[in-house]
Amino acid sequence: MNKPVNNIEPFDVVIAGGTVVTPEGTRRADIGIRGETIAAVEPDLSQRAAKKVVSALDRIVLPGAIDSHVHCRTWTDHSDEIGDSHRSAAFGGVTTAITQIRAPIDMAPSDAIEHFIDLGSRTSVIDFGLHTIVRPDHDLDKEIPKLMVLGSASVKFFMSYKDMGIMMPDNLLLRGLGLIRDAGGLAMVHAEDGEMIGHLITGSRAAGKTAITDFAAAEPAAAEDLGTIRALTYAAVMDCPLYVLHMTTSGAVHALQEAQKAGQKAWGETCPKYLTLTNDDLIAKGPLAKVGPPLRTAFDNGSLWHALSNGTLSVVASDHAPRDRESLTETTDIFAEPYGAPGTETLLPIIFDEMVSRRGQDPAEVAAVLSSNPAKIYGLYPKKGAIQVGSDADLVIVDPKRTETIQARRQHTGATYSLYENRSVTGWPTHSFLRGRALLVDGSLAQEPGYGGYLPRKAEDLMQLTPGQKAT
Repeated sequence: MNKPVNNIEPFDVVIAGGTVVTPEGTRRADIGIRGETIAAVEPDLSQRAAKKVVSALDRIVLPGAIDSHVHCRTWTDHSDEIGDSHRSAAFGGVTTAITQIRAPIDMAPSDAIEHFIDLGSRTSVIDFGLHTIVRPDHDLDKEIPKLMVLGSASVKFFMSYKDMGIMMPDNLLLRGLGLIRDAGGLAMVHAEDGEMIGHLITGSRAAGKTAITDFAAAEPAAAEDLGTIRALTYAAVMDCPLYVLHMTTSGAVHALQEAQKAGQKAWGETCPKYLTLTNDDLIAKGPLAKVGPPLRTAFDNGSLWHALSNGTLSVVASDHAPRDRESLTETTDIFAEPYGAPGTETLLPIIFDEMVSRRGQDPAEVAAVLSSNPAKIYGLYPKKGAIQVGSDADLVIVDPKRTETIQARRQHTGATYSLYENRSVTGWPTHSFLRGRALLVDGSLAQEPGYGGYLPRKAEDLMQLTPGQKAT
């Protein structure tokens, strides 16, 4: 331990010599940590008393990544339990996840929240919040107020997947939006028109068109465009704040931008796969690349990047949805294959590589879309999402020159595949801290399951980001 200087209380940890992304800008600074919070962000803190000094020389220090769209096993579906998905996230520099949960048929959403608070608190290595999915068979009037009390201030509706029994009919969607408005919460939508998609899939199957090359036509961009317009219109009529999940199409982001210009409280999210992959990758990789909404076109990729740069889209999240399935290259019926792919562990590496290493953008833009913006929208800011005095000491140190090759066998999810198999990325998270404690150290986890804690989110803390506000 360094000796105290001028009787100043020593720091528990000083992260020294890095390029630090703060709300005021990107600069060289040291970060002093006491207990669970950031105590100072100043030059030359390493000259003062500290119990431990961690070098970040030639590294970039970002606020810990917040993956605000993660799935886990909800009794019957994904391959990762909640603790597994959060462990995978931690290896990729994520320090907080907001995980979507769905109750089984015989359980109320509020009971499901209590189940996952308990399970996550016992098994998670990172901090976590919960989004709750509601279905047509739920008692919305009773359950939505309960969800708010339990800290799930963001509630998700599916506008598609009618055959799975989760698509909300218009009357219930409108009722749900009104209830969320009254509770001060935030409505989230999977915005694809389920009636259109169901009709097209039925017709495609009847015509014997079930090959992988038939998938895009049966779940077209038009279904997402229409779903987004409907969701925005309903939310405007009901005066309910809206968050559109995993946006993929040029038409949808244009509709969102027009709504924002009109003053609507509406935000949008996209995912790495929709920024970097296309339907050609589905055809090349096989049904493992079947995701919902589908991969689109290079033109849509470009529109999404533009929407991120001008602030129409605020957040990039993984939509981590790992499946138990072998590597498949062929299928006789693409519509019978499940949706979903892993992604939380590669969220930060892919976005840092794309934005900073390939496009030359400021690391502050990465911090905005992966940390501060989701924290502001979802009620975690400034506790999370910022490197500033008083915030939780949630930090990730990235080596901007380190190149790694993504391979499924090296990842820590229950899924045995990756959409980015053998892709090289430059910019790799080497260390992270969660509430002042080392979480990731030279690529190894330093905390045990149960270190992560549940983050109940209050309605009054939501939506601190102006819709359409640019990342920097």
